[in-house]
Amino acid sequence: MLPAYRSAPGHPIHANRSVYPMHTRLTLFSIVVIVAALAALVPTLQLPGSADVSTFIGPQLWPLILLIALLAFSSWLLLDSRKRTHQTCATTDEAPSAASHSLSLAANRHWLMMAMTIAYTVLMQMIGFLLATVIFAVAISWLLGARHWGLIIATAVIAVVLIQGVFVFLLGIPLP
Repeated sequence: MLPAYRSAPGHPIHANRSVYPMHTRLTLFSIVVIVAALAALVPTLQLPGSADVSTFIGPQLWPLILLIALLAFSSWLLLDSRKRTHQTCATTDEAPSAASHSLSLAANRHWLMMAMTIAYTVLMQMIGFLLATVIFAVAISWLLGARHWGLIIATAVIAVVLIQGVFVFLLGIPLP
């Protein structure tokens, strides 16, 4: 029997299976996210700040905070993925093999979430915030593994109430 290495609790990776494709995908994903965040930083910095509007905080603050967090976490993921790749190279002598990694829903979940977020942004302009957020919350809940419809509907309702409450009522920022 082959010795088992543990990648996460309860998920053994056998010595004959390569972990390189996952590292490559994480590296590619983090680079794409960093580039997208840097591209989004330009229009975000052009939004009016709190001094330019009559609200407590300006429309620039929240997207700027999210982009900084996105850049920080994506950079950490990139560095961590590269470090783990080098550690794996040092402990094994096997060559990278793309055939050992399946193209399952779980393996591509991050790409689907990015596509759904872009679709949500476009859909919000077409059908409005409320309906687009309900559709997005239901779709993301299902993608993340929720299968009980009561839980999915509760997640959608809570998301709409929280976002509407924070932006419209608390901050006074109208949503589309």
